[in-house]
Amino acid sequence: MARAKNDIKQSLKLIDIVVEVLDARIPKSSSNPNILEFAENKGRIVVLNKADLADDTETNKWISYYNLKGIECVKTNANTTENINKIIEKINEIGKKIYEEKNKTKKIDLKPIYRVLIVGIPNVGKSTIINKIAKRNVTNVGNKPGVTKQNKWIRVGNNIDLLDTPGLLWPKFEDEEIGINLALTGNIKQEVFDIEEIAMHGIEKLKSNTKYKELLKNKYKLEDDDLRQDSYSILEIIGRKRGTLISHGDVDMARCANMFLDEFKNGKIGKITLDFIK
Repeated sequence: MARAKNDIKQSLKLIDIVVEVLDARIPKSSSNPNILEFAENKGRIVVLNKADLADDTETNKWISYYNLKGIECVKTNANTTENINKIIEKINEIGKKIYEEKNKTKKIDLKPIYRVLIVGIPNVGKSTIINKIAKRNVTNVGNKPGVTKQNKWIRVGNNIDLLDTPGLLWPKFEDEEIGINLALTGNIKQEVFDIEEIAMHGIEKLKSNTKYKELLKNKYKLEDDDLRQDSYSILEIIGRKRGTLISHGDVDMARCANMFLDEFKNGKIGKITLDFIK
């Protein structure tokens, strides 16, 4: 990660616009603190990806939040072309303003090339978005962190150069809540956390929100009495209902936790946002 950060710094002198791809479910938790440093004095666009998995009401609040800060914000679903053209439009709008400002005292008739840095944490869908923008497979994609290994320039049309970068994840999380949110949404590898503990955190988060509590209840056919139990007991109840059992009728808690986290990550419980505008 340190090498990736240094490579980006070296490329910044060529960059006009920084596009940060965030997970729409966790805009705050998926934003690397270093991005503000990278984006200083540059045009900036925020892409809220995986919006199809996020709470629509909360996503709209985040869009308003960024717009009020003077930052262009576009929501997308990397698995479709939803709003991909809008990203290109925003790049052209901002690029044109930057180009005109730089050359307002010069007589230049050449068609400008806008150089765009694409950044985001691992597994946020950055490479998939680049492929959609380029309308061809120009970079590797995968449903696990760490697919992009090195910086790569990609030409889009005849006036945009995109710089794809490895996913940037900061060395340590200052806030434990950030790590939990990243784990629940599948943005960090399962090997680095206790799956049963994270599953219990997920249950607690759903229980604490009236709307999401109903999603949890309906998905796993839970009773009101079930939801009054602690998160470990609820996970065990879910395991029994789903038949994740081992010998003597005990619940395989690790298997049940894996199932719950997979369904949480892939939106099978419902459209859920974990970071809220305060």
